[in-house]
Amino acid sequence: MVSSSSRLSLPLLAPENVIPHLGSPIHWKQGRSAKALADSWFQANGLPERVRQVLDQAAEFRGAELVDAWLEKCTDLNDGRATATQTDLLAVLGLGDRIAVLAVEGKVTESFDLTVDDWLKKGGTGKTDRLRRLCSLLGLDPEKVGPLRYQLFHRTAAAILEAKRYRTQSAILLVHSFCSQSTGFGDFKAFANCLGFEEIGIHQLSEPKSIGGVTLKVGWVSDLPLPGSSRRHRSVEWVNEFGRTRLSKNFFMRDFLFSDIAAVHGFSNIPENPELAIAAGSRLCEDLLEPIQKAFGRIEIRSAYRSAEVNGFGSKRAGYNCALNESNFASHIWDVRDAHGCMGATACIVVPSFWDRFQVEGDWRKLAWWIHDNLPYSELFFFPRLFAFNISWHERPVRRIDSYVHPKGCLTKPGMPNHAGSHEREWTEILQNTQP
Repeated sequence: MVSSSSRLSLPLLAPENVIPHLGSPIHWKQGRSAKALADSWFQANGLPERVRQVLDQAAEFRGAELVDAWLEKCTDLNDGRATATQTDLLAVLGLGDRIAVLAVEGKVTESFDLTVDDWLKKGGTGKTDRLRRLCSLLGLDPEKVGPLRYQLFHRTAAAILEAKRYRTQSAILLVHSFCSQSTGFGDFKAFANCLGFEEIGIHQLSEPKSIGGVTLKVGWVSDLPLPGSSRRHRSVEWVNEFGRTRLSKNFFMRDFLFSDIAAVHGFSNIPENPELAIAAGSRLCEDLLEPIQKAFGRIEIRSAYRSAEVNGFGSKRAGYNCALNESNFASHIWDVRDAHGCMGATACIVVPSFWDRFQVEGDWRKLAWWIHDNLPYSELFFFPRLFAFNISWHERPVRRIDSYVHPKGCLTKPGMPNHAGSHEREWTEILQNTQP
């Protein structure tokens, strides 16, 4: 890692060596993006894992090597003004026998600074001309960019200009976020859409687009602060208190943390983003599990939350049947949003009173139709043993039901003739025979 404001650079031997190059020393503290970004990249001494996962989505960036990186890299905007733009991290990537430039903007809860309209209102000389030149480079109409965040103009321009300086036609603008709520994603998406990008999602790399003579991609990485900033939850005291978190009237976080895989193989099954896990788990409990338990009596939780580490291991081990992490974000992995920036949570449950009375093949559909008609579920997936089923809450519900129990396959999904309307005749008797 090096920090540079000229063509000559010196290596940074530790993350805190960047402090003199920050806009203000107060930016260097726990919970701020400058420290989170430096800590993450220094520890990786290469591409951080989440960054690599996003880059690997594009064939041309799969297996990219970090050749060099600069923290707080200044780039001349070539508009005659003395002030340069300062990118949080600028990297040169090795792609086989060629290179690409990666401009990274770190974020926690900070915004992308002022909107263009507010920036112009603050006064100062040469602003209109600078905006005009930036818009010319990016192919934007300066009369239509007022609501967009001005900082993103600079970061995109830096990516393009540095790519040209390194004689490459390939560049990426990447936001490396350490906020569980993905603060600022809406502003980022609005800016990217204005540039003409359509495939914009969290933990996702966009389609390529030619801008300013460079083939540019944009992306958003949703990452976790290093354990140094959140390691408090690794203590027994913290986990004990976290487990007491009440998600709803009858459910607590501890109910959802046990994992067979974690217990057998010695993994920690504790969320890295506890706030997001609590938010998603609360909706699962309040909106889905509580109504089921009220109608049918106590439910049994077979499995629920999985850390990314536990799920990742389970997805690679034969017979463990875990989906890939990317498929389980906002599902079994409660504390990571999915590629669309949505939160969600899944639990696998058994309803003992239902199983005790309805064990005939096909009877699982009675419970499925009751949930479909009465609860805001996203997905249901039924299994043969005890009619256990995955039940998912999601900010963008899919409203789909599948089963491994006969009759196997998809029971319903949007667009099927049986999806809309009431199915009361299918489930009336289960309320009569399984009242708690």
